[in-house]
Amino acid sequence: MTDLDLQDAIIREIQELTDNQSLKKLDGSVWRNYNIYRQDKPYKDDSDDAAQEDYIIVMLDEEDTDGDGKWVVTVHIVMSIMLLEEEHQGNMILANLMNQLDLHFWKKRIIDSRYEIEQERHKRYNHECYPNYYECDYITKWKLPEVYQEGIGDLM
Repeated sequence: MTDLDLQDAIIREIQELTDNQSLKKLDGSVWRNYNIYRQDKPYKDDSDDAAQEDYIIVMLDEEDTDGDGKWVVTVHIVMSIMLLEEEHQGNMILANLMNQLDLHFWKKRIIDSRYEIEQERHKRYNHECYPNYYECDYITKWKLPEVYQEGIGDLM
């Protein structure tokens, strides 16, 4: 029940949306054939790298305790797509994907029977990407459940 377990739970939720063909582009086609990375991309930025085309990064960020002493974890879900088209709909597609994720998490409120999403959420766009690449950041905060504490006698 740590921040790393939360990260895994969010990745499972996104994979479940993909398996159920629930993440869709503006034209109704299912968004698939993308990679999900944990915390960071395993490669450097390279505009000629085909592996950089479509991906999601689930990244842990700041962690603070609330008034009750429970950990609140900021999680960034960074999405990137490559799109070769004249209409430049990349940010619209990403807005649609972020809306679908937000609706999914907000309807559930609690994932993996223990991680509760906070009301504060943000959507951000990266306007400094390579040509034909689009990137956004869906930022959420999650409350971790209380950690089971063992007595000192149990540790010896």
